Amino acid sequence: MKYPLLKKLKLRRFKNFEEAELILGPLNVLIGTNASGKSNIRDAFRFLHGISRGYNLAEIMGEKHVEGGVLQWSGIRGGIRKSTYLQADTFILTIEFTNTYETTTTYSIETEPGTGIGKPRVVKEFLCVDDMKIFDYAPPDIESLGLNIRPATPYQPLLTLIAEQQDRQAQTSIDCARETVSVINSMRFFDLNSDALCRPSFSGQTIFGDRGENLSSVLQTICEDPHMKKALIEWMRELTPMDASDFKFIPDQTGRILLTLVEENGQETLAYSASEGTLRFLATISAILGPERFYFFEELESGLHPARLYLLLQIMEQKAHEEGIQIVATTHSPQLLRFLNKKTIEHASLIYRLPGTPEGRIMHIADIPDAQRLMEEQDIAELHGSGWFEDAMFFTDDAEEI
Repeated sequence: MKYPLLKKLKLRRFKNFEEAELILGPLNVLIGTNASGKSNIRDAFRFLHGISRGYNLAEIMGEKHVEGGVLQWSGIRGGIRKSTYLQADTFILTIEFTNTYETTTTYSIETEPGTGIGKPRVVKEFLCVDDMKIFDYAPPDIESLGLNIRPATPYQPLLTLIAEQQDRQAQTSIDCARETVSVINSMRFFDLNSDALCRPSFSGQTIFGDRGENLSSVLQTICEDPHMKKALIEWMRELTPMDASDFKFIPDQTGRILLTLVEENGQETLAYSASEGTLRFLATISAILGPERFYFFEELESGLHPARLYLLLQIMEQKAHEEGIQIVATTHSPQLLRFLNKKTIEHASLIYRLPGTPEGRIMHIADIPDAQRLMEEQDIAELHGSGWFEDAMFFTDDAEEI
C-alpha cells in the first residue's frame, strides 16, 4: 500500500520566515545555529497538526484543556504575539503531499492571529488536488461551497468541518479533506527529557508523551511481540557495552511499571540508573515503531555518544526508506552529518539567517554553491563545525547584491 508522503512545507510571514519552503524526503536533517528557526519549522507542523485534532485557532495557538483543567495541548511557542514575521497581520502555511492516487494534494491556510481582544481567525483556506479545486474559502462565504456545514465560523478551520460531513453528492471533496486531515494528524513531536523517560507508567498507556512519558508501558507493549523484542535487544547490544538479554517491567506500590534492563549475567538496571543515552535511544526507536507516519525530533544527538550515532541513523534511514515513514530531526552535531548516507544528505537542510537580518531562510546543503564538490573532497563534519555552510550563504548573498 502506498502511503501519502509530505513533499513540501511553505512558510510565509510565519515567525522568523518571511517566505521559505522546506522540501521533504524520507529522512530530513535540519542544521543551523541557535535562533536560526529550526524549532519554528516544528511549530509550523504542530500548527497544522492542531487543525487535524479539530481545535479552533485560539486553542491551536494557545492551550487546550479538558475537563478537570487537564492540559491536552500546549499550543505554539510564543503564542499569538510571536507568530508572525515582523508583526505582520497574517501568516500562511501550505503543505503539499503525494496522495494515495500518486497525485499532489495542496492545503493552505492564511491566519490572522489577532492581538488584544481580537480572536485568531481564518482569512483564507483552500484545498486542491493537482489542478482540481476542492474548496477555496474566505469567511464568511460558506454558501458558495455548496456544502451544508453548520456551524461554520472564521475561528475554526474549515478542513476538519468538511472531513466530518456525510454527503454523497460531495463525497469527492469530503474524501480529499479526510485524507488531508489524516496526513497532518499522523504526526508526532518529540523533545525527549531524561526525567520523563525514567518515570514509571501504568500498563496499557501506549501513547508516548512529547517528552518521552510512558516509555515503560510503551516498551512493554512492543515487547509483547517476540520479533520486535528481539530486535530491540539486538539494537541495545550494538549501542552500549551492556550485554542486554531481556527487559522487565516491575510494578511499584502504586501499580505503575518501571523499565528494568537485564544483562546476560543476570544483573538488572532500573531505568532510574540507566544512562540518558540508553533511554533516549530506546525512546526514539520505540517512537518510530509506532503507527504514525511523520516524526519530528529535537536535537537527535542529545545524550548519545558520537561514535554510536551511526546506529540510530541506520535504523532511521532503514525505517524511512523501506516503510514509507518520514522523519525530521534537528541537530547541532557535526558528527551526525558524517554518518548520513548520500540519499539522506540530499534532504539535509541548512536553516540560517544572514547577519543583521531577522529573516530565516532554508537551503538544502547539497544546493549550496560549491558544496557538492567540497563534501566529496573534505569531511562534511568539519565543514559544518567550521560554519562553512553559513559562510557560503553569506558570501553568496553578497555576490548576488553586487
